[in-house]
Amino acid sequence: MKKIISLILIISMLSLGFCFAEESKFTDVQTEHWAYQYIDFLTSQGIINGMGDGTFQPEATLTRGQYIKLVISTILSQSVNLDEIDTDFDHWAAPYVRLAEEYNVISEGSVTLDNVDEPISRLEMVRIVALADLNILKTDLERDDSIINFSDTKNISNMDELLLIQAVSRGLVNGYTDGTFRPDGYMTRAEASAIIYRFYWL
Repeated sequence: MKKIISLILIISMLSLGFCFAEESKFTDVQTEHWAYQYIDFLTSQGIINGMGDGTFQPEATLTRGQYIKLVISTILSQSVNLDEIDTDFDHWAAPYVRLAEEYNVISEGSVTLDNVDEPISRLEMVRIVALADLNILKTDLERDDSIINFSDTKNISNMDELLLIQAVSRGLVNGYTDGTFRPDGYMTRAEASAIIYRFYWL
């Protein structure tokens, strides 16, 4: 009898137009978007935010400071007091920059007030996330260079190649369907969301 009642209730709800499909919280990130699951999770956790107008702007570029904040706060947000961190310049991202320096995720003095708000390239993104992976999460270094075969990374430094191998082997980043990585291209908010999710939750 209970099964019959439940079935009738479900049919009634469907006939009234109830929809059980998941809906996106952003007008420009539908559930079919390739990065939807990453964006939905990170925004629900308060790790990355929308733009305040109902959009997420997934294709907008991410700045150096914004990306450093994402990486560092994902790992250390519960263990540090940002108000107690001495900074070299006055900027909302300065405490995260200082922490990144202390954990050898970026070189000391490489991020300044002059460049913290510049768009971050895909190669620099790899450097930061791979060094955080190695120096904060203490993941083993991957050295198998057969993992990467991008057509446009032949001229990057040996160190960058190692860090790219690390990021690719961990499944944090990948290239494009044309076989390129586009190291000098800028990273988007959608790409950053995917990387941060894979970095810490997979």
